[in-house]
Amino acid sequence: MKVCLISFLFLLVGTAVTYGQIDTLIAIGTYKLHFKIMEGKESPILFESGGALDATQWDSISTVLNQKLNATIITYDRQGFGLSGLDTVEYNILNEAKGLTFALQKLGYAHQDLLLVSHSLGAFYSTLYASNHPTSVKGMIMLDPRIPSYADMRFAHRIFKTLNRSNFGKNDLGLYYVLAQMEQNSNFMRKKVIPSNIPVLVVMAEKGPFDNKIDNDRFQEAQRQFIKKREKGSLILAKGSSHNIPQDQPELVISEIENFYRRYVLE
Repeated sequence: MKVCLISFLFLLVGTAVTYGQIDTLIAIGTYKLHFKIMEGKESPILFESGGALDATQWDSISTVLNQKLNATIITYDRQGFGLSGLDTVEYNILNEAKGLTFALQKLGYAHQDLLLVSHSLGAFYSTLYASNHPTSVKGMIMLDPRIPSYADMRFAHRIFKTLNRSNFGKNDLGLYYVLAQMEQNSNFMRKKVIPSNIPVLVVMAEKGPFDNKIDNDRFQEAQRQFIKKREKGSLILAKGSSHNIPQDQPELVISEIENFYRRYVLE
């Protein structure tokens, strides 16, 4: 009878639990965020996917790190991607950050020490989280991150002028809203600062994400300048990798996260 009751309760909250893994939807106002959590005894690692990617980006990495570090692994789909919903009325990066914080509170991780790992546009979200939670974030790893700046805003504006909402189907609306708000989000994020006490590692891809050298050079130089200004900052090059470092070089990503975690989180 007790087993049946427990199973019924999990169904009520929309959560599936299997061998220490949680797959759940958290209601955030008018939409829901999809989370996958691999439980461990050590402090959590929160992953932020790249733009237009969902949490499956981390599947080949998260299991290995959970086993190596016994760390809790938290991945989730941002609004409009994977299994998460989309609030088209109130969509912006600030409300996305509020939704993430609310969900982490619901899941019981809001006040725990965290390592943040992000890819590309995900660096905006991890930066905003670190800015808002300076004591709980123990370190950040950014994989070929997008760095907010006036130059990035100009690039985003060029993209915005090419957009036509009617060209995006129902399943692609998340991408439309990401692209449509890139300039505004870059302007918002360039004013946000990662607290100086937080160590940051940037892993820069050898091959940039764009089709032309000018934009790729700008993208990489922004990463170099970002780290140059940080006392607790370092940068390494992922030789031979495209922009999607987690896909091209998962072994490198696992190794860097493991070493960083042992140094700054388990110290």
